[in-house]
Amino acid sequence: MRHIFIISKEDDVRMTRPAIHCAFIPVTFANYHRVREFREEGRIQEYREKLGRNELGFFAEADGTIIASIWATINDAKMPTTVRSYMRLMPNEALVHDIVTGEQFRGMGVGPFMVGRIASRLLKDHRVSRIIIDVNVRNVPSLRMMDKAGLPIKERMLYVSAFGKLILQKALSMPISQRG
Repeated sequence: MRHIFIISKEDDVRMTRPAIHCAFIPVTFANYHRVREFREEGRIQEYREKLGRNELGFFAEADGTIIASIWATINDAKMPTTVRSYMRLMPNEALVHDIVTGEQFRGMGVGPFMVGRIASRLLKDHRVSRIIIDVNVRNVPSLRMMDKAGLPIKERMLYVSAFGKLILQKALSMPISQRG
């Protein structure tokens, strides 16, 4: 099960500053290898593949070191599409995913900073109409990050996919205390 967060306009997300000064820089074919500065070496190929699929990535950099990253997949086609094997995106929608902060920089507000910055870029520069962020209901640190970014839970969803295809998507009721 996953909690779904929706951003349709810049006011939907809180623009925050992390406890340390961070630059927000695009992940490119010239710099994707810098992921090794905060993650294991094996992630380099993953980041290269994301760029090859036209995913949009950003690094957070502090004092010349990459400390975090965030990615988005944009549906710029004219038809709905399923991304990451379960998330249905309508035309002009984006899915924000793979938000990772290096261990020693967690709890410093880097995640909410990146969520606000990528939302702004997607809405302004890429003119997406809606941004979706889905978080596993058991991922407490990421749910806390969404709260710090000012995002209420919009719905709880169950996704079932097999062999890379979405076969069931069902909205589940939420307790009143969790409704945004």
